[in-house]
Amino acid sequence: MTTPNSHTKAAEALTHFLDVIARLRDPQGGCPWDLKQSFESLRSCLIEESYEVADAVDAGDEAICEELGDLISIIALYARIAEEKESFAFASILEGITAKLIRRHPHVFGDVKVSGEEEVLKNWEAIKQQERATQPATSKGLLHGLPRSMPSLHKCHEIGVRCVRVGFDWTNTDGVAEKVREELNEFLAELPNPNDPSVNVAGSPFRKELVFEEFGDLLFTLAQEARHLGFNAEDALAAANAKFMARFKNLELIAAEQRADKPLDGRSMEELEALWQEAKRRTPKVS
Repeated sequence: MTTPNSHTKAAEALTHFLDVIARLRDPQGGCPWDLKQSFESLRSCLIEESYEVADAVDAGDEAICEELGDLISIIALYARIAEEKESFAFASILEGITAKLIRRHPHVFGDVKVSGEEEVLKNWEAIKQQERATQPATSKGLLHGLPRSMPSLHKCHEIGVRCVRVGFDWTNTDGVAEKVREELNEFLAELPNPNDPSVNVAGSPFRKELVFEEFGDLLFTLAQEARHLGFNAEDALAAANAKFMARFKNLELIAAEQRADKPLDGRSMEELEALWQEAKRRTPKVS
């Protein structure tokens, strides 16, 4: 629970923190690495630190605290560089997000009544649309602002979440499942004919770009199916990756137990399959 005292301590800590960031960027005696940074050079650091925060969620509160500190240091560097360019300052970031949070939560800071989370999200989108109405006609649409660097499966999920806010979605899971089957059939039809790779399974000339396109459509629809089922396709794929990696590590251990002198690439497909089945048997479920 926050208290006036905790806010005071946070303000004092933030002041000291920003003084440290300013010292690091001081041309007279600052850090050569920090002085070298720019908006562009810090982009990869920002992405990496964000992922480390996400990983820390599985490691516990202490790890989250540390990684959030690393992340806010990158944010503060961005603000310091902007201040040096006389563009904006750290205070501008805080003032902007505070005003936005108050504006978009009228059910907390105003007299609007809501029945639950779904209505909150619809109101949120309505407020954003009102904000857009005051901006030039060429400005932001519903899907504006989805980061280019966001993992594509997660972006699929977020696209679906945003479209729900304006009622553009399947009405139930069965509807999405039917679309998955349709997209799967379209993808399979574009695959090369095993008897004549110059044509596809459907008998038309084989075109790799169409396989690429249909594969993307299938992944997109699968991500929407995952959303309707209540989970994120990115998380499901992460779990599948972890499961495969755990099983493959056991496969390597079993292979070494059986024949340490025989490398994996020297084994037949039958041997590798037998090792895989044994690894599956020995590997506990990851989730």
